[in-house]
Amino acid sequence: MDEEREPEQSENQEEGGAQVPLRAPDLVRWCISLLAASAWQAMGLIADPSTHRVERSLDDARLAIDAVAALVEQLRPRLSDAEGREFDTLLTNLRLNFVEQQAKG
Repeated sequence: MDEEREPEQSENQEEGGAQVPLRAPDLVRWCISLLAASAWQAMGLIADPSTHRVERSLDDARLAIDAVAALVEQLRPRLSDAEGREFDTLLTNLRLNFVEQQAKG
C-alpha cells in the first residue's frame, strides 16, 4: 500500500509546485500585512476589495494599528536592520494617517 501512495504524493507535489513550510515568523509577517491593509481600509483610505466600497471605522483602524505594532515588537529580534526600518516606516505611515483621519472627524 505504501508503494501506491508514493506516486500520488509525488504527483501532488509536482502539480502544486515546491511546497515550503511556513514558519511562525513568516506567518507573523503575513498577519502584519493583513492588519495593515485592514487599517488602511478602516481609515477609509482604500476600498474594501470584496465590496469595492470605502467605509471608515477609526476604532477598527486603531485596533489594527495597535496589533501591527505589537506583532512588530514580537518579531523585532528576528528582523534584519532593513526589514526593521520597513516595519517602522509602515507603522509611522499608519499612525500619521490615522491622526490625519481622526482630525477630519
